[in-house]
Amino acid sequence: MVLADRSVCTGCGACMQACPKQAIRMEEDREGFPTPAISQELCVECGLCQKVCPAIQMPQTRPVSAAYAAQILDREVLKDSTSGGLFTAFSREIFKRGGVCYGCAWDQEYHALVCKAENEEEIKPMRGSKYVWSWAGDTFPEIKSYLEEGRPVLFTGLPCQLAGLRKYLRKDYDNFFSLCFFCGGSPSPFAFHEYLKTLTKKVPLDQLKFNARDKEKYGVGVHITYQTPKGKACDTYLGNAFYYSFYTKVVNRRSCYQCPYRYEHRVEDLTMGDYWGVRQFHDEFDIKAGVSALLVNTEKGRELLDSVRDQLQLSPTEIANIAKANNLTLGEQKKIYPIPAFRDDFFEVLHRKGWKAAERKYLLDKSRLMVLILEKTPPRYRKTLRRMISIVRRKGRNG
Repeated sequence: MVLADRSVCTGCGACMQACPKQAIRMEEDREGFPTPAISQELCVECGLCQKVCPAIQMPQTRPVSAAYAAQILDREVLKDSTSGGLFTAFSREIFKRGGVCYGCAWDQEYHALVCKAENEEEIKPMRGSKYVWSWAGDTFPEIKSYLEEGRPVLFTGLPCQLAGLRKYLRKDYDNFFSLCFFCGGSPSPFAFHEYLKTLTKKVPLDQLKFNARDKEKYGVGVHITYQTPKGKACDTYLGNAFYYSFYTKVVNRRSCYQCPYRYEHRVEDLTMGDYWGVRQFHDEFDIKAGVSALLVNTEKGRELLDSVRDQLQLSPTEIANIAKANNLTLGEQKKIYPIPAFRDDFFEVLHRKGWKAAERKYLLDKSRLMVLILEKTPPRYRKTLRRMISIVRRKGRNG
């Protein structure tokens, strides 16, 4: 059998989990992304791997029926969530119905894994953004068995992961609910761990407390925190080298550059994410605490939302307003993000010389250098330095 080309494979693992002969294994490629490989001596040419592959044929999509700005009323949950805390509200309802929830959590070595939770305590590690490609393991057969037992299941993850799960299930279960993110791409686990090595030279991994979206000091935004010998460090999205590699799309999986899941026709029941730019359209929220954008795509999604309305502050909004600053594309035109010209070279340097060398060569453009200089400048001098930078930029524009 021939599987989907590596350039479009998302690594969902549906083919491996569906194979009746266990002829497919997931092998890490040079960039750290698990990719399926077939043992031809075990393969019986049944074709099931191709039938469940969403890269060969996508599952059915649905148009968005409603859009909201949303925020959970529980302030403790809101504080610990990346944006508006919706995942916890939906999970609580599934638990109340006797169901199970699946979401992404770190293991002890900062690998992002899709895990199961059967109570609210177990979903706490699933809160918060990870910004790394996550491995679904062998969760698909487990999810199917719960569904066939009649237990409700909520799957929360990337749209491409859900596409693989839906193809694996091969039918729509009434007790299956799906909640996906606006996704800006899945960064390489290999690149992430090379970056972590630069932090663990000073602080052991089990004491690092890495947080990709920490609200504690500045509220919602992109503030990456981790422990150092001097205490808690806080980087901005431009100041942090790994987030900047994600922001500039250098370390994404190859399939992300032509992702078919960023459009207004969705594979999931509900879509959520940061409502960037919400201040322009809604002033009724505590915006600094985090506000989510929420899309309702199916009747099941509507029913689940209706069941948790008493936990949320909700305001109808326009999908066009959400799309302005989020990873959502409206209309029929397909958008392909260009692969950075130096991407292959970046990974080559990463393998040979490590993260710092790759960062110095490929991730230190003028904009980021200015940010780093400002962040290293004592606070009392930053205003003067900003004024000097502004003067230099203005003179440059005027020739």
